[in-house]
Amino acid sequence: YNPAATECWQEAVQIPPVRIVRGGALDEDVLAILKANTRLPDSLWGDLNGQLSALDLGERRLNDLLDQYGDAVVLQSMGELRTRAVKLMRSHIAALPDGRYSFSDMLDNDGVKDEALTIALDMTVAGDRLTLDFSRTSPQCAGPVNISRATAIAACYVALKHLFPDVPANAGVLDAVDFVLPDGLVISAARPRPVGGYTETILRMIDVIFSATALAAPERAMAQAYGTINALSIAGHRTDAARKGQRWVMFSFFGGGHGGHSDGDGMSHGNAPISTATIPPLEILEAAYPVRFTQWALRPGSGGDGQHRGGLGAIYEIELLEQDAEVFIFGERGKAAPQGIAGGGEAAMNVFSYENAGEWKTPPMRSKMIGIKLKQGERVRLETPGGGGYGAPAARSAALRQSDEAMGYTVGDTGAAATKGATA
Repeated sequence: YNPAATECWQEAVQIPPVRIVRGGALDEDVLAILKANTRLPDSLWGDLNGQLSALDLGERRLNDLLDQYGDAVVLQSMGELRTRAVKLMRSHIAALPDGRYSFSDMLDNDGVKDEALTIALDMTVAGDRLTLDFSRTSPQCAGPVNISRATAIAACYVALKHLFPDVPANAGVLDAVDFVLPDGLVISAARPRPVGGYTETILRMIDVIFSATALAAPERAMAQAYGTINALSIAGHRTDAARKGQRWVMFSFFGGGHGGHSDGDGMSHGNAPISTATIPPLEILEAAYPVRFTQWALRPGSGGDGQHRGGLGAIYEIELLEQDAEVFIFGERGKAAPQGIAGGGEAAMNVFSYENAGEWKTPPMRSKMIGIKLKQGERVRLETPGGGGYGAPAARSAALRQSDEAMGYTVGDTGAAATKGATA
């Protein structure tokens, strides 16, 4: 993972699709190549072995179905699921008011040049068809926030599944959707542009789809979530006698708030909308790595105000217990806050800081930095964004506001909290 990459060759070894298993046997030569190109070969093998085992289980269960019901019935059932997805998706689109709905948002920068990048959507509803036109999006960039056209379409699929969760999860979801993605955009980049930071761009695409949909049918959408996976790596070498010189790398993602919606407040401290994983408990991280979490808490005032408040982000403060370590952060939302919908307020922005010679510092690019040196006892601190609010703040009930205060969820004005956090 290289947050400063300017071409794909700087991100990883380039391996085309090859078979790693042939005739049920693992190709040890391919495995050796993979393990030779990572700092943690044992971890790589554990992950890969888990994936292979999952594929084996899937194959066995599919064969069990075929044995029990026969090929024809299974294929017919799969076709029926796709047909249902097509019909349901078309009915949901047809229920939206016809029209053109436009929304744009931004990425802080690409990690190389400190210039904002626009993700812009013109969404057209015409009967039971939907057009997602991203033509006004910024051109492909120098740093690793580019994504390919295929990845962009996959991001749209994820957003649509959030908006219409009852539609079966298959390719039928996209049957009634047309895409306008001209070549050469940051969301339709060509090789050898770097793409390692793709998660941040995917999340911003989901944000603009949510917000554009809210212009058509606010009751269907949710406000923007915290909008960054905040990839944080702390790495070094062990110095104790038993493991002296052994490499360790703590690489983790951190949660934030989700947007308010017509049914209620947004979820606090959730994982990203593109993830099905859970946030690892701090006890697991402390047991595995030479770090101590000196704070792990909800971030008061980080959710956008509204009839239904945005969920809260989190505060993570991590102390180094080893002698030395190097840190990198690759995140977003350090300059542009998650937006509310239907009159809801914006959330607090992302704030990353680190201790150096007794002083707390923030990266020049706010949300991205490599090569941060930590000494034993020094800390890094991550204050993640909340989610945007839903509906006018004046419509929030007094009982809910009293509950928020009693729980310590609010600290004055959220907008002020966002500004204060961004300039700390």
